[in-house]
Amino acid sequence: MARGQPVRRDPPVAWWRLRYSKQGPLRFASARDLARLMERALKRAAVPVAYSSGFSPHQRVSYAYPAPTGAASLAEYMLVGLTARADPQALRCQLDEVLPGLRIEGADLTNDKHLAPQLQASQWRIDWPAGGFDLVGAVNRFWAADRVVIQRRAKSTTSDQDIKGAVVSLAAVGSLAQPALSAVLRQSDPLIRPTDLLAGLGLSGGLLTRQAQGGLAGRDVINLV
Repeated sequence: MARGQPVRRDPPVAWWRLRYSKQGPLRFASARDLARLMERALKRAAVPVAYSSGFSPHQRVSYAYPAPTGAASLAEYMLVGLTARADPQALRCQLDEVLPGLRIEGADLTNDKHLAPQLQASQWRIDWPAGGFDLVGAVNRFWAADRVVIQRRAKSTTSDQDIKGAVVSLAAVGSLAQPALSAVLRQSDPLIRPTDLLAGLGLSGGLLTRQAQGGLAGRDVINLV
């Protein structure tokens, strides 16, 4: 029996942009786990999500630069195509009611359906338990170096990558009781992650928290919503 023609659907009439946080145990959820959670929550909240055409339609939802598994974040983003224009704050309330653990921090409508170019940089804080970390010395050595090269692994090969150009700001903060680093990293190709920064500093461990993600104004990161 011949297979019928795939269903053709109209393109989204609006794009809903959301910023959400993941903290506590949910920082251990992978990007794929969170995407599945969001897909189910959008259905449960009756958000008018647009679907792709074809034999296997999927929600018109996209993500960019998700925080690594194990990192907390106050600024994760998703872009949702809608079949009808709606009040973004009303949709936010609907979604908040059915989301287990995640929190929607901001929402608006946008005409820009490409999320990644809007996310120029991230602000990170990295915390350690007290003692045993010369963060000031590590930061001073970083800025004194002409290049900070790490090894990046891709499948079965490794390559050298100079990460210094991606670091907008880097400073030791916190206290002796809770030493920490604060860093702003540009987001481009290839993406330099906070774990790459730690490798360049010769440090390991630490609790990663993304504090902001969005546009870059000088050395400040401005959330989109």
